[in-house]
Amino acid sequence: MLTGHERIDADHRHIFDIAHRLEAELLAPPEHSVVGEVLVELIEYTGEHFLREEAVMRSIRFARYDEHKREHDLLVQKVNALHRNFMDGNGDSPGEVLDFLRMWLTHHILHLDMELVRGVKAAGAPEETASAQDD
Repeated sequence: MLTGHERIDADHRHIFDIAHRLEAELLAPPEHSVVGEVLVELIEYTGEHFLREEAVMRSIRFARYDEHKREHDLLVQKVNALHRNFMDGNGDSPGEVLDFLRMWLTHHILHLDMELVRGVKAAGAPEETASAQDD
């Protein structure tokens, strides 16, 4: 699921690494699980990634910025709710959590992020546009 944008793809690889760890933790015996910690890591890193993407969108005056940002905001809300529910003992089944993350990430990357990268290329913006916003 590569977009062709080095920084965005690196972020996506890291998000998938966290998601794979989350899957392992969700399937681990409860007494050894650190699901809550991995969910917090997913929330934090995804938030950082979204800030980088949004900076890229603003820098090229991306026409679908509002829609793309709304998708980011919805995912953050959903993952925060998953974390809250998990910590309260009212969480969805591990399979439901993993299915949601897979579906959302696949849809978001293959549709919205690919469209963003096409916009970056059409604008002639250098890849450093994303990297310069890291700090």
